[in-house]
Amino acid sequence: MSDNKRKAEILAPAGSVEQLIAAVNNGCDSVYLGLDSFNARMKAPNFNTDNISQWIDYCHSFGVKVYVAINTSLKNTEFAGAVELLKVVYLANADGVIVTDLALMQIAGRFPKPFDVVASTQLNVHDGFGARFAKECGATTVVCARESSLEEIRDVASTGVNVECFVHGATCVCQSGQCLFSAMVGGNSGNRGLCAQPCRKLYSADSGANWGYLLSARDLCGLDVAKQLQASGVSTYKIEGRNRRAEYAGATSKVYRSLFDNNFVYSQQDVDDLAEMYNREMSALNYLQGENSKIITPYAQNHVGVRVGAVCKNGFIAEKEITKGDGLKVFDNKREVCGGVAVGSGLGFVPAEFSGKIQEGMEVRRTTSVKLCEEINKSQRKLPVSVQFFAKPNENPCIIAICNGISAQYTADFVIQKAQNRATSESEIAEQLNKTGNSHYTITDIASNATDVFLSKSQLNTLRREVLALLDIAIVEHYNGQFANRQLADLNGIIKTTVQAANINNTKSYTVAVICYTVEHLQQAKGKCEYLIYKPEIVDEASLDVAKRFDAFIDLPAFSCNKYVFDLLSNTKVGVVCHNLGHVALARELDLPYVAGTGLNIYNDYMASQFADAVTFVYSQELTLNEIKHFKNQNGLIFVDGQITLMKLVHCPYKVTRNCSCANCMAKEPLSYVDEMGNRFNITRRKDKRCTFELTNGKKLSVAAKLTYGGRYLIDFDSAVLNHYKALNDGVNDGYTETAPYTKGRLFNKVN
Repeated sequence: MSDNKRKAEILAPAGSVEQLIAAVNNGCDSVYLGLDSFNARMKAPNFNTDNISQWIDYCHSFGVKVYVAINTSLKNTEFAGAVELLKVVYLANADGVIVTDLALMQIAGRFPKPFDVVASTQLNVHDGFGARFAKECGATTVVCARESSLEEIRDVASTGVNVECFVHGATCVCQSGQCLFSAMVGGNSGNRGLCAQPCRKLYSADSGANWGYLLSARDLCGLDVAKQLQASGVSTYKIEGRNRRAEYAGATSKVYRSLFDNNFVYSQQDVDDLAEMYNREMSALNYLQGENSKIITPYAQNHVGVRVGAVCKNGFIAEKEITKGDGLKVFDNKREVCGGVAVGSGLGFVPAEFSGKIQEGMEVRRTTSVKLCEEINKSQRKLPVSVQFFAKPNENPCIIAICNGISAQYTADFVIQKAQNRATSESEIAEQLNKTGNSHYTITDIASNATDVFLSKSQLNTLRREVLALLDIAIVEHYNGQFANRQLADLNGIIKTTVQAANINNTKSYTVAVICYTVEHLQQAKGKCEYLIYKPEIVDEASLDVAKRFDAFIDLPAFSCNKYVFDLLSNTKVGVVCHNLGHVALARELDLPYVAGTGLNIYNDYMASQFADAVTFVYSQELTLNEIKHFKNQNGLIFVDGQITLMKLVHCPYKVTRNCSCANCMAKEPLSYVDEMGNRFNITRRKDKRCTFELTNGKKLSVAAKLTYGGRYLIDFDSAVLNHYKALNDGVNDGYTETAPYTKGRLFNKVN
């Protein structure tokens, strides 16, 4: 699927059977779904290994593709299970798989084609550097990071991969694949499909002022930018929402299929339909034009619906047609007050019941439209069928059904008798054969060759049912014929050659690596550690000169402008700390030493083996010390002391909370968010050609009180901490403990 000029593919969510059916019946071209393990929406109903083949065949009967998500971070103990699941998916004739783990991607990429291998948005591919890396690992499709600009999307397309972009639905405020917030604060990892969405909670900026949903991003709505996306090389348009109701998948599929079929023309009704299904103040993809100041909606963290009127006594004055049973919400100056339900229908005064204290004049918004849901649920995708019918006296009747060039034939096991009184007319035959009922066929024409015979209605109905059942099989077999070689493939041989590189036992050598934020830190740490890392606020020529002077690796912003960074690094041999695939590709192309950093979220030996050329790597911060101890590759670094970066932000929090602009930038001033329990989270800027931000935990990470043995440790600079871990590596415990408030992160408690 590398032809970027193909028809726009509308890729719909299928978090349940009901969602899948609604999406297919309302015009999607493909669906993506997960099974009951290893998918990034574990809270959705999902599918399983027992029914996946059935629903893949159902989709294929309409020519709809199926992509299965195996896109979570995998622990060493889970990798073999994920590989087995990949085999099940492949042999069930799925059109492709969505993956995050690079070793799993390599395995899938070596399975005989056709088989799409989709690099998940969690891999944070936002330019050609990352796309080239993913392509080399076996990816045929790349899902662009949702923060990507049009220019960066064009860069991805230039590599020859199929380009997929999110066009509608919820978006994460954190940079794709870089969020540890849910894992660190509650143990439920978003990287493993269990995000508890701490970003959707209330926060205040600084000390108790400006309360709002300061980390809650608006929903995407791509109606106005779809044409630009297509011109930039996008061919697959992904709708987010596997956790949403079935009608949502149907309505979004219908609107976006219509948008592309009608040359990007849409109506206000289309906008309202999308908004009523679910929206958090929908917005175009602001990043595409480099605009990032309006992605936050601080007034609401969930569905806000569409305005339909204002509160009055015993109900509301409806400005739009209301149906009894419509779901409602009441807002006061954008703040949600309560929910409600319409207990009447019509325009003007409509009686309603509300669940909270309301006042006349408050805004009423509809969040569930009974009429729209009924329309979506009634939609039924039909395939055109032409029928040929043959019946002669004393012979077995025969019927042929043809759909899009695929035919099925059924000959009855009974003999037709010559008509004794009145022969069955062609119109009577046509009437019965046309009764396709709830099947997904519609009869477009019937050619009948039946003379002087009598057939009962039940006989005709049987003939119709039997031939359409055979047509079902023929259509699916025709579609799946392209996968005939899958059953013959040596999948185990492919898997064995791919994973053997990870089965190397390494002897651990003790070391301490130090992250420094200032020149003073570098001066104090120089000569006291094996790996010196410089993490400046701004990556430019001056910071590169500093890194070179101290022989330090420079830490790159996780959403860096890689072309800009490439040009900077082209004139030096400074090593880099890489936090995404683009960084690694950049380092390899410039032949620079690199550290595979925390942003790569290295969860298992197989993932680590993909960075065998790195100087060293950092184990995922979501792993416990015990889980790390069981790695065969012991040459990684464990982050044990310092700031835990919970989120990496591509929008500007200062614009959200300080109402400033780039012209009067306030990023030098301290900024922190505080949640309702008083927990503080600090915001710091990282900049290369553009500004990005990191949200760090208010309490530092420290395990000095519990970690009493030597190892390979990564720390933020602190002279006492550095001396402590150097002493541990020399076999001496100096008794150091942290006196400031601290957290042990997940080093002693597993994430789910």
